[in-house]
Amino acid sequence: MIRKIIALGLVLMIMLTMFTGCSNDSEEAHTGKYEVLGEAVLSGKWQMYQFRLELEPGSQFDIDLLDLVIGDKVDGYFYPETEVPANMEITAGENIIFKIEPADATAGGIVSDRFSFVVNQPFGTAYVLKFSNSDAEKNVSVFVEVIYPATGKIRGPLNVK
Repeated sequence: MIRKIIALGLVLMIMLTMFTGCSNDSEEAHTGKYEVLGEAVLSGKWQMYQFRLELEPGSQFDIDLLDLVIGDKVDGYFYPETEVPANMEITAGENIIFKIEPADATAGGIVSDRFSFVVNQPFGTAYVLKFSNSDAEKNVSVFVEVIYPATGKIRGPLNVK
C-alpha cells in the first residue's frame, strides 16, 4: 500500500514538473542567424570582426562586448544589405548610449551608420549591440563590423574565439 502511494506521488510530481515547464507565451524573442565574414588582429592591440546578420520579421540579435577597460574605445559600422532597414542600439546596463530606429528606407530613412564610444565609469565595462528587425513581413540582412581592444571579449549567440 505504501509503495502505491509513493508511486502515485512520484507520478504526480513528474506531471506537475512537466506542465509547469511549459509556456503558452508566443511572444518569445527570436534570435537571428549570423555568419562571420572576417576577423583580424590589428597591430596586436585591436580585434576586428565582420558579421552578416540575418533577421526574420520581428527578430533580434545581440552582440556582447565584455571585459573592456575604462578608457577603451570601440568603433564600428553597420548597413542593411536589403531594402528593409534594421534597428540598432548600444546599451550598457540599463543605459542606452546609441540608438537608431530608421524610417522606411524608401522614404529616405537611415539605412546605415557608424558608431564609436569610449568605455567610462558610470556605464561599466560590458556593452550590448542589439540589432532588430521591426518589419512584420520582410527579412533583413545586416553587415556589421566591430573593432575593439584585444583585451576585450565578444560573445552572444556567436561562435567566435
